[in-house]
Amino acid sequence: MVLAAGLGTRLRPLTLRRAKPALPVLNRPLLHWTLARLAQAGVTEVVVNLHHRPASVRRAVGDGRAFGLRVRFSHERRILGTGGGPRRVRGVFGDAPFLLVNGDVIFDFDLRAFIDRYRRSGARVALGLQPNPDPRRYGPVVMDRRGRIVSLAGLPRPARGRPWLFIGIHLLDPRLLDRLPAGPSDSVRHLYAPLVAEGERLVGVPLEGAWYDLGSPKLYLDAQLSLLAAGFGGTREGRLIHPQARVDPGATVRRSVVGAGSVLGAGAVVEDSVLWDRVRVGPGARVRRCVITDGRRVPKGARLTDVMVVSGRKGRNLIVEVKA
Repeated sequence: MVLAAGLGTRLRPLTLRRAKPALPVLNRPLLHWTLARLAQAGVTEVVVNLHHRPASVRRAVGDGRAFGLRVRFSHERRILGTGGGPRRVRGVFGDAPFLLVNGDVIFDFDLRAFIDRYRRSGARVALGLQPNPDPRRYGPVVMDRRGRIVSLAGLPRPARGRPWLFIGIHLLDPRLLDRLPAGPSDSVRHLYAPLVAEGERLVGVPLEGAWYDLGSPKLYLDAQLSLLAAGFGGTREGRLIHPQARVDPGATVRRSVVGAGSVLGAGAVVEDSVLWDRVRVGPGARVRRCVITDGRRVPKGARLTDVMVVSGRKGRNLIVEVKA
């Protein structure tokens, strides 16, 4: 199951017209990267939950056949959370363990190895972990020497030990969902922490590879620049220009993503930026560290730095500063 029902509040205004998992990342909807990873791991059926701008997610995913998957949707009239969302579709999972993945991040992990570790552990829950860069900001997960989780964000009680970051990749026995009431609930507070308190064995699995939180406009931009630099998804030369974009021979593109149908005029410079589809950058304009959304125009000779350009009233440009 992929969790895609969040409001994307911290990413506004980028998420005013699209759900966060439908936002373009390296010229593909964010959710495409997750579905591709799941298919590579041998997954064949996926449930995606929806709430905010559900049509944008449905359009981005379709029926899943493009990924070799069967995808069905669970539309939540109110957001049910990381526990309540899976609990609502409990019957889909049967009794076999299932993967639960956040749909608002991008990652590059060997999920088959994660699944194998779960099977060998004998535990009913496995959580994907990475080193915690800031335990004061991200509630730390603490394990004992055998990899058994003893504390999650201080629940059921604080514990000493190396702080790990739970990265929103779960593998669990679906029968555990029967413990949750119908309605909203949180997987950590209402399921995992009580299980730990009861002595149930939950294992943490450190995962190696790229993982990016796209939770704010700055993180959304910085993550793509880092992915470009790392050659993620086959990108080359630290930039990604869609085949249907037109870049004048006199224009310059550095460390940037340029979407389909976009046009860059003579002498234009686009640097450290993400341009969605059908963006027009006029001759001599300079764009640096910007996110420019579908169909926006940057006038000839304009200078834009550290801003988002989105559609405002009556189709005019609305320019908003990029902040963390």
